[in-house]
Amino acid sequence: MGKTLILNSSNITSSTNSVFTYNFPQGGFIFKNDIIALESLSMFFSAFNITTTYNNNSFSYIWVDGTTWVVNIPNSYLQVADLNSFFQSYMYGNGHYLTTSSGNIVYLMELVVNQSLYAVQLNNFLISTTIATNNSWTIAPTATWVLPTNPILPYFIVPNNNFGALIGFKAGQYPNGVITGIPPAQTQTPAYTESQSTLSSIAPQITPYSSFLVFCSLVNNKAVIPSQLIYSFTPTNATFGALQTYQPTAELPWNRIVDGQYNSFTIEIRDQVGNIVQFQDPNTLITLYTKNMDDRVVEV
Repeated sequence: MGKTLILNSSNITSSTNSVFTYNFPQGGFIFKNDIIALESLSMFFSAFNITTTYNNNSFSYIWVDGTTWVVNIPNSYLQVADLNSFFQSYMYGNGHYLTTSSGNIVYLMELVVNQSLYAVQLNNFLISTTIATNNSWTIAPTATWVLPTNPILPYFIVPNNNFGALIGFKAGQYPNGVITGIPPAQTQTPAYTESQSTLSSIAPQITPYSSFLVFCSLVNNKAVIPSQLIYSFTPTNATFGALQTYQPTAELPWNRIVDGQYNSFTIEIRDQVGNIVQFQDPNTLITLYTKNMDDRVVEV
């Protein structure tokens, strides 16, 4: 006769909310010629895509006065629009913006999704005293910089970490060039005469994980790598914080349990390359089903 095993938040044994330990009743349990399968898994989609662990939480920019600023992103889940808002809020805090005559904010850099080209587009906009005057723009009241006499645009810098993979940009400065001179008489080489737009050169991976792997310590399947893998699932149409349920659509994916007596076993969820995953929400429900291949179960 088969047995159903349930693991939930009470079984969590790690600060990442991704490792679960099931303790058998006193005396343990003997498995002999048994198999196990994941029947269903329900969880809230709560894994951050930007973290110190993924090493994708910082980038920098060079402002029109030639100063360099490092943007550090807290561990969080951000889509491209959210990332752009965070970037622009950082520029706002540094006084790196202008205002229109009606009080609207003007930023000189932005990241936007170019859906038709499956790319992220970086826009860098020129500024000078003439451009500001012609558009009735005024410099931020908290600004520590002055409007340049010559047209200057700011630079976006993708560092040599994993941030570039999020937006599809290789490490480097966008666009190329240098700013020299003492404000307001700076010069820019090359001398840009119009604003610049750059498309990502590789497919953006706004989430470092494409799927999740479920491992079970009861299993040691030498025919597959990793040997303790019992199931994999991919978040589909998932909004952050949404409840998702995963279950096999056909026959249960059975795996042979290593014969022996067990006091406990663990279930662990990792990303598609085996990295530890941090789930913010601990409310996960895992349903496992075990049965003996000749319908005999030996208990202690």
